[in-house]
Amino acid sequence: MPSGIHSAFLFLKFTFRQILMGFRHYFWTKGEPWNGVRAQIAPQTLRAIHAGLMCSVRLTTSGMAQGRPFLERENVGPGAIFPVWHDVMLLPMYLFQDKGIGVIVSQSRSGQVAAALWRLHGWPTTWGSTKKQEGVPALRKGISLLKSGQSLGFTPDGPLGPRHQAQPGIVLLAAMSGAPIFPLGAAISRAWRLPTWDRHAIPQPFCRVHLHLGAPIHIPRDGAKNDLEMWREKVENELLQSMNTAQQTIDQMKNSRS
Repeated sequence: MPSGIHSAFLFLKFTFRQILMGFRHYFWTKGEPWNGVRAQIAPQTLRAIHAGLMCSVRLTTSGMAQGRPFLERENVGPGAIFPVWHDVMLLPMYLFQDKGIGVIVSQSRSGQVAAALWRLHGWPTTWGSTKKQEGVPALRKGISLLKSGQSLGFTPDGPLGPRHQAQPGIVLLAAMSGAPIFPLGAAISRAWRLPTWDRHAIPQPFCRVHLHLGAPIHIPRDGAKNDLEMWREKVENELLQSMNTAQQTIDQMKNSRS
């Protein structure tokens, strides 16, 4: 390619990128008309796409019986915590919709759209993240909700990672509320992976999806104070084990067909 044409191409590419970035910045400002797009159109569009994909997949589960009192809101005493890795959170969002399970969502720009999407699936939302200024109020609110009997969904590696590494917040939440932790693992036979920090998984149409609910983890009240890291590793390892169990089930299904 001649140098003049190459330079013009690079200039056009740079200009187009700047226009896109400018549009993105304007989209996320508080000015109209984008408030309605962010709050209504974007979540509704994502829900329609999400529902279409999930209706096409072959979904199976295991281990759900042990968490049924909490999933059906028949529990007596504190609710339960259902952690799942951030990259597969779209799966329980669909499976456990309209069960009254709450979820803690970051107040980031993407978190605002995610919160609207969770609410459309019947998940009450509470603002919070691992950031200190958001984390402390969210922790207090989460403890209050759990003590009242409501269960919570939780992505212990969110909102910014590292991927598949649990943060200590879930240990504090469980220890101070008395809520059991049910590690939820998910596996997908075929998925698109987004170029995000968590390599977010989007199930491909007609794929197999399996969710496995692990045995409950009970953290004593002084566990967060005396053995925080030990319990954090325990939660992380049990989540990885649940994910491996789900993946093994998917692999067995594939082998049974061959």
